[in-house]
Amino acid sequence: MNAVSKPSNATVLTFGDPLIVLVPSARGKLEYVRDFRAYAAGAELNTAIGLARLDIPASYAAAIGDDPFGNLIYRELRAEGVDSRHVAQVPGMQSGIFFKQWSGLEQDPSVFYYRSQSPMALGAWGTESLRDAISAGTWQWVHTTGITFMVGQETGERSLELLKLCHSLSVVTSFDVNVRLKLAGIDKWRAMLRRVLPYVTWFMLGDDEAKRLFETKSVVAIETIAREWGFQGSGVVLKQGADGSCASVGGVTTVVPPRPVKQIVDTVGAGDGYNAGWIAGMVRGWSLARSMELASLVGAYAITDASDYGGYPRWQEVARDLEGGVDVSR
Repeated sequence: MNAVSKPSNATVLTFGDPLIVLVPSARGKLEYVRDFRAYAAGAELNTAIGLARLDIPASYAAAIGDDPFGNLIYRELRAEGVDSRHVAQVPGMQSGIFFKQWSGLEQDPSVFYYRSQSPMALGAWGTESLRDAISAGTWQWVHTTGITFMVGQETGERSLELLKLCHSLSVVTSFDVNVRLKLAGIDKWRAMLRRVLPYVTWFMLGDDEAKRLFETKSVVAIETIAREWGFQGSGVVLKQGADGSCASVGGVTTVVPPRPVKQIVDTVGAGDGYNAGWIAGMVRGWSLARSMELASLVGAYAITDASDYGGYPRWQEVARDLEGGVDVSR
C-alpha cells in the first residue's frame, strides 16, 4: 500500500478519562518548581489527536468538568480537528489534572495524579447517545484503554457495555491495557483483563506491563495466556520501547525495529502515539507490519516533545519519512 493513500470512509472512536497535564518549566523535584504550562492529556484523547493529525477522521467521547480546564480540553480537541460531539461538560464538576516531574539520576518522568473527583471517576458519564451512535454504525473502529475501566466502577461497567456492544456488531476494537498502579494493584488489573478480553479484537500492551501481568515478555506466550482468559480476537501487539515492537497473530510473530531518535525529551505519550499510528495504518488497509512501522515512527516523533501529544506528526511528515524523503530545513 502506498504511503500516501487515504482511508476509505474510515472513522475511529476513542473514549476515556481526559486530564490536564501541568508540565514544569524546569527539571527537578516539583517542590522546587514554580512555573508550569497546562495541556490537555489522557491516553485516549492523545490517540484521537494522533489519528486526526494522520488524516484519520477521529471522534472522542468523555465527560469533562464544567470548569476552565474542561474548556481547555474541549478547545484543544476542536483545534486538532477531533469530533467532540460526544464530549459532555458536567455542571458543577471539575476536570482531573496531573503533574509531570523529571528528577533522579536518569531524569525519568514521573507523574502525580489528582483525578478522583473527575466526572468519569465519579461515574457522571452518560453513554446513551454513544451507544446509539455505535449501533448506527458511525465508527468502524473503537479504541480505549484499561485506565477507563479502572478510574471508577460505574465508568468501568459502562465501558464494558460499550465493548460488548461493539463485539455484538462486529465493530473492530483495540484495547491498550495501559497499567497505572496508582489506580489499583496488579491483581485488580488482571481481574479487569479477564472481564474485558473476550470482547476485544486487538490487545495492546507494553513490555513492562506484560512482565507484571503475565510474568513474560514473549508476545506468543502473552497471546496464549490471553486466549486462556477468553480472548477471541485477532492478535496481540507488544510495544517494547527502544527494542521496537512485535505482534502475535495465532502464534505467528511480526517484528518491527524501533525508529532511532537523536534526543529524547519525554517518553510519556509515546505509547498513545504508537497506537494512533498503528490504527491509522490498519484502517487504511495496510499490512500488520506496515502499520507497526508507521506506529513506531509516530512513537519516535512523540518522545521529542515535553507534552503528551505535542510531538505527534502530521500525515505529510510521516508520509515523507515512510517513503525515504529528506526534509529541507533551510
